[in-house]
Amino acid sequence: MTRPLIIAIDGPSASGKSTLGRLLAREMGLLYIDTGSMYRAVALAVIDSGTNAQDEVVVSSLAEKVAIDLSGDPDALRVSLNGRDVTGRIRDEDVTRISSVVSSIPAVRRAMVSRQRELGRRGAVMNGRDIGTVVFPDADIKFFLDADVSERAERRLAEEREINPGAQFKQTLADIAERDRRDTTREDSPLVVAKDAIVIDSTGLSIEDVFRKMVEFVKSRAPA
Repeated sequence: MTRPLIIAIDGPSASGKSTLGRLLAREMGLLYIDTGSMYRAVALAVIDSGTNAQDEVVVSSLAEKVAIDLSGDPDALRVSLNGRDVTGRIRDEDVTRISSVVSSIPAVRRAMVSRQRELGRRGAVMNGRDIGTVVFPDADIKFFLDADVSERAERRLAEEREINPGAQFKQTLADIAERDRRDTTREDSPLVVAKDAIVIDSTGLSIEDVFRKMVEFVKSRAPA
């Protein structure tokens, strides 16, 4: 029996993983799994419990216990935390800030990787920072999306200003650069390009341009 198709999309912050992951999942009729949402849910659990995000032991224990579920179609992914819909809440600035801290904790990553593997075995498009290297190193197709850090900061700033019109480019750029540093230097599951990944630099390209490239690759390489 042929295993369901698994497509991994990795890359740094604001490289287009979420948008393109949704588009590709819809195109291929696959489940869409945004693994970053799972780490954001853990971050929210940390905030709600009043836990110090720097306390790795307590945060790791919390990550093991909380119930996180992803449901819905690619364009309407719903995230629940202990049965509560937190889809919108996990995009708030305080959660974003804490998620970059808790996601660097090895035990938290191990807990989430286990859950991600369970979900992905049904066949899925999964995006994150270690999908093609750690979660599913045997994924059928692996993409690594990247773009110039200034362009990624501009993209993130546009999102932030929908919630906070006063958001400033300088701070957003600093936040993106710091997240890049954490992702690439952490000891557990650092952000690296898988040896067999298809690397796409989207600097100066539209979402539609990148999407067309990805679809072409998938259709040429996907097993029958």
